Amino acid sequence: MYAIEEGAEFRGQVFDLHPKRFKQVYLRLSALQLNPRPPDAQMLDENIYRVRVGPYRISYEIDDERRRVRVFLLEVMAEGE
Repeated sequence: MYAIEEGAEFRGQVFDLHPKRFKQVYLRLSALQLNPRPPDAQMLDENIYRVRVGPYRISYEIDDERRRVRVFLLEVMAEGE
């Protein structure tokens, strides 16, 4: 299991969410603890990935050596992206 480490920017963004979206984001983070590279994850760079949660995208970095996922960004995507 991987530990989830939340960056300050992510924390600030996530606490502004509607409670329903907040729950969806944290359910997704729980799933990343078990599998940080799910089939729907988009690789952005070496060990940098992005996953979708409704209209949001969570960007994160995987540290396999320390078994950590550092979540650093929550973005709202425009329609059609």
